[in-house]
Amino acid sequence: YYDKVDLDITNKEWAKNLSFTECNLWFFPYCDNKHYIMICVNIKAERFEVLDSLRHKDFKEYYKPMAERVVKYAINYMNTQFADKTVKWERFTWFNLEKVTQPDQKSCGMYIIRWMRHWEGKYNSALTKDWKRIDLINEERECLMLDIILDEENLERERIMKEATKYCNIKNKKKDLKERR
Repeated sequence: YYDKVDLDITNKEWAKNLSFTECNLWFFPYCDNKHYIMICVNIKAERFEVLDSLRHKDFKEYYKPMAERVVKYAINYMNTQFADKTVKWERFTWFNLEKVTQPDQKSCGMYIIRWMRHWEGKYNSALTKDWKRIDLINEERECLMLDIILDEENLERERIMKEATKYCNIKNKKKDLKERR
């Protein structure tokens, strides 16, 4: 998969003066058979970190070969695109997070987003605070959805808001009819 992805960001305005060693963490979400895991290149700690919220597969047999492929492409890309090549990749070790397990079979994407927000290269309480409760995961999912919909940059914002208003009006009318009966 990754050998077919166009990773050329050098023409992007935000990437013109980018030095990858100025960034401590590089995140690579990876989907395998409808399950997302996170591969993090931790420059500061000199580690390749695999974060998996299900922990249902054996890391060495299953994830490590795939993670090594992703890391290989990331390293090749970084080495060819950026002038700063001071990272000694051969010193990097592998880290596998085993402390987090999602309570269902469909929240792995939310864990990936949470890790990208809070992962600092070590386990911390922001990653697990009440995240065994489905209602809190769903609340986070709703907040993320609203952030996307209501963002000023969302080109579909006005259309979605009109449709939502129309839906709420229909729902309220149905509720009024039920109450009158």
